[in-house]
Amino acid sequence: MHESPITPDSIICQSQSQVATEIDGELVLLSIDKGNYYGMNKVLTAIWNWLGEPTKVSDICKKMTETYEVSAEVCEKDVMKVLGDLQQEGLIDIRHP
Repeated sequence: MHESPITPDSIICQSQSQVATEIDGELVLLSIDKGNYYGMNKVLTAIWNWLGEPTKVSDICKKMTETYEVSAEVCEKDVMKVLGDLQQEGLIDIRHP
């Protein structure tokens, strides 16, 4: 499957082919397609919750820098990595403007 690159203008949302539940403030995801499950810390859980509605990557980065002590540059790099990993596992859907 060809995955298109994620950019700051990409619009991301949770894939329908997953099941998620929160346990003690942290998220556990199950990929229905792959049968894999993933544990997410509180920061990743926050990102996942923001993806409940279609959201631009740049808006996720803005929320991260407002919520956590992180520079815009580090935040964008880390968010792009996380989203790339989620994309590879089929846990998010991506639209490009």
